[in-house]
Amino acid sequence: MRIDRRTAFRRLALISVGTALLPSCMGDHSKAAVVLKNFAVDRDQERLLEELAATLIPSGTTPGAREVSAHLFALKMLDDCASTADQQQFLRGLQRFDDAGRTLPGGSFVKADPPARGSLLTSIENGKLADKDLKFCYSTTKKLTILAYSSSQYYLTRVRVYELVPGRFHGCVPVKAGPAS
Repeated sequence: MRIDRRTAFRRLALISVGTALLPSCMGDHSKAAVVLKNFAVDRDQERLLEELAATLIPSGTTPGAREVSAHLFALKMLDDCASTADQQQFLRGLQRFDDAGRTLPGGSFVKADPPARGSLLTSIENGKLADKDLKFCYSTTKKLTILAYSSSQYYLTRVRVYELVPGRFHGCVPVKAGPAS
């Protein structure tokens, strides 16, 4: 069988590209999307945090917390700014939140419908679930989700338009004379 030079180069290029892409196909898909230095979360925990943030600020006619990646912001802030004790307490609380979510009709918080999710969050806020770690995880996630959303590009350009100091110059406004000193 004769192969010309063009066919040989084409096959060699195809084999090279396939060899380069093969490790990415065989990687660990349980890793989280964000790389953290001080603590680790798996893909399921990240998904749980994403659904919690999306329940706190849902999507509608405007983007919600999921669209601005508020859960990734929360994880990064915890990694960079929280103490090791707070990080461990947050992870314990996230596990307790997952356990509490398994009592919902869908079998988990991620698979539950919005009214069931809301009832779980209401029971946490009202203190019916009196776990200290769970309460810390929920309050931290809520605080960081609101911070992420209110400092997102969408919010600062569409909802509350942010202007840099000193603001606009209005040259056509007459200046009134102040009191004589």
